[in-house]
Amino acid sequence: MKKRPNVTQKLILKYKDRILMFRRKNGAYDFPGGRLEFLESPLSALKRELKEELNFDLKSELRPFYVWNYVAKDKKRHSIMLYYRHRLKKKESFASPEGMKILWLRKREMNKIILDKSFVDRIYE
Repeated sequence: MKKRPNVTQKLILKYKDRILMFRRKNGAYDFPGGRLEFLESPLSALKRELKEELNFDLKSELRPFYVWNYVAKDKKRHSIMLYYRHRLKKKESFASPEGMKILWLRKREMNKIILDKSFVDRIYE
């Protein structure tokens, strides 16, 4: 059996100076999005995940603004994350059907969660 990378799409949803993140039941923070399924395009996967996680219909055609490639030191795991950005014109009142807590974070709050400060700078451009 051939090993394949795990490909994930994530959306940076921005409203004014805030970015939407989830806090999962296990305490982990995450952006909306998820894994690519077999024969699915990255943007289709993102739209599907947004519908599942936020009941949000993304109408825009987006391009990735950041790609993160990670290979574990033991070479047993390979992950690729495609990040997209979308600015909201009005603040949506999202609810998570999956029971995740929805947070709207400012940059100083995000810096406490994400260690890569250059990535935080990019998402708040």
